[in-house]
Amino acid sequence: MEKRCDIIMPVWNQHAFTKDCIDSIFKNTDSSYRLIIIDNASDDETSAYLDSLKDKNGNPPVLVVRNEKNEGFIKAVNKGIGLSDAPYICILNNDTLVTKDWLETMISIMESHDDIGIVNPSSNTLGQRPAQGEPVELYAKELKSQSAKYMELGAAIGFCMLVKRIVIQRIGLFDEIYGMGNFDDTDFSRRAIKEGFLCVRACGAYVYHREKTSFNKVNTFDKDFKRNREIFEFRWGKPKRVLYILDSYDGNILKRLNLEAMKLARSGNWVWYVSKEPLDMPLHSNIRFVQLGEKWFYLKAAFTVLKKKKRFDEIFVGGEKLANFLNSISYFHKARIAYY
Repeated sequence: MEKRCDIIMPVWNQHAFTKDCIDSIFKNTDSSYRLIIIDNASDDETSAYLDSLKDKNGNPPVLVVRNEKNEGFIKAVNKGIGLSDAPYICILNNDTLVTKDWLETMISIMESHDDIGIVNPSSNTLGQRPAQGEPVELYAKELKSQSAKYMELGAAIGFCMLVKRIVIQRIGLFDEIYGMGNFDDTDFSRRAIKEGFLCVRACGAYVYHREKTSFNKVNTFDKDFKRNREIFEFRWGKPKRVLYILDSYDGNILKRLNLEAMKLARSGNWVWYVSKEPLDMPLHSNIRFVQLGEKWFYLKAAFTVLKKKKRFDEIFVGGEKLANFLNSISYFHKARIAYY
């Protein structure tokens, strides 16, 4: 028997967006699922629409639970999880549009490796954007050739997050200390990774996200974001930004650096490689690569350091000449310079 997924959707107003999202689910989801909607005291128009879903014949099962007040995204998600009995749980924002086979592809990636515990789809939120004027459905179709591929993530994002039930059994629910939301999904991901699970992006699944439409209506967003970031960094530490400038290396050095980079990335840090030539490097969302070429390499490497708006914390180099130069301009970049 096919494994069922419970799709948990918190809703606070946004009747038009919510209807578009739910219509896209009904149209583009072939696997067995149930839709659990937590209505956070929406306006009359939205609530009436949600109530109408329960009476439509031919639709998959829909459970609508109404809160008497807006309890926020996290409490709504946790309430939905408490009502779920499926082996897979998909947390989905109501300002998304899912495309053909989105859920089937994500579940297929989830089942491809036992260690995978959380799956995001490809999305504009993760940097996969259709060209201007290109229909979302057409762009999603172009990604189908990548249906068997995935990329490891430093953390999953909660706009569309497929979670294996064993993950929740091992690490618990989303932490409600984060209030209305922000950093709750990153915290949940860090806890899952600490327990040995992987967070990945299913490259061939696509979900379009209108992004922050509910947060845009919350007057205290900036204050809440700062508070939640402080809570997260107190718990997990501030993510480091590490740069490897590969001015001289061999295969053994690169192999060691790749292991170090993957360990850093899996701990939520960010790693950049700068090299004269292409590299065989790990595939991870938190690992980036810049190829500068042979000509003016040292000058361009220094410019890469100085132009970063968010400064590097540590810079590793192979040669003494580059190390001395970077130390001489440390006033401008503030990074610790070391040899790899």
